[in-house]
Amino acid sequence: MNITPGEAIKLDGLPFPKAARFSYLKHGGLRLRTLILESERPEPRGTVILVPGRTEFIEKYFETAEDFRRRGFVVLTVDHRGQGLSDRLTDDPIKSWVRDFDDYIDDLRFVINAHGADLPRPHVLVGHSMGGCIGLQGLIKGVLDADIAVFNAPMLQVFGLETPPMPELISILSMLGLSQRRLPGQPQKEGVPIPFKGNKLTSDKARYMRWRSYFDNAPRLRVAGPTYGWIRAAVRSMKFVNRNAAKLKTPTLIVATSMDPIVVPSIVRDFAVKAQCEFLMIKGALHETFLEVDEYRQTFFDAFDAFCERQAV
Repeated sequence: MNITPGEAIKLDGLPFPKAARFSYLKHGGLRLRTLILESERPEPRGTVILVPGRTEFIEKYFETAEDFRRRGFVVLTVDHRGQGLSDRLTDDPIKSWVRDFDDYIDDLRFVINAHGADLPRPHVLVGHSMGGCIGLQGLIKGVLDADIAVFNAPMLQVFGLETPPMPELISILSMLGLSQRRLPGQPQKEGVPIPFKGNKLTSDKARYMRWRSYFDNAPRLRVAGPTYGWIRAAVRSMKFVNRNAAKLKTPTLIVATSMDPIVVPSIVRDFAVKAQCEFLMIKGALHETFLEVDEYRQTFFDAFDAFCERQAV
């Protein structure tokens, strides 16, 4: 197994975990960056496998990983192919492109297996946004193996793509040779986030600015808006997950946010009903619960703790 020491972005004034171990794993010709955060307990209660969303990177999850670590879990997370400090997939490094979401799932399976000796059971699969879609697809297909799962604002339908003919048109343009071309009109120019006012992610300015500071000061982390190819792959994945909701057998908690302007909350709720999952709607929160104000974050973690207790994890 080709595992080499990884690197991390350290910025003055921002937290950095003490018990962190970064690695690069070589998989299919690509380097994937991973983080293992050791549990606070001598005998860990299990492992949280944290699956990020589109454009995200390990450093964004330092605070959240610490929350899980303090609860006694080992934490594993990864920079998806094409983002963070994992290898990029196109000549333009900030293009958000992937051939198929199955590639993300295969990467995640490989990373879990490679680090398997350091990841005690039970495994709790936690995904946000795109990471939720990846996790659900992997569980439904039987590629990923988790004891329980918790998904926050899983990307099961995106505003602007919920009605024809937009997804079909994008898919056709992708197949006609525009797969790696960025969609026009995206606000995240050259991978630099918009100002806090008017953002769709969080109402917590301090956390937003901390997240943005990585993009401002570490250009290698930047990822711009999605390409036609990424949208085509995302639509295929979302349709598969929604169509096969009843095949999900892993005990799962689905969390949606009532003010989410990115992922359609009603579709997330409908999936939870069809899949017979536990469901929580966090009223008032925007898309990024892990970057939200303390009240909304606490609501999530209260639900997480109660769900783990019910599942004897």
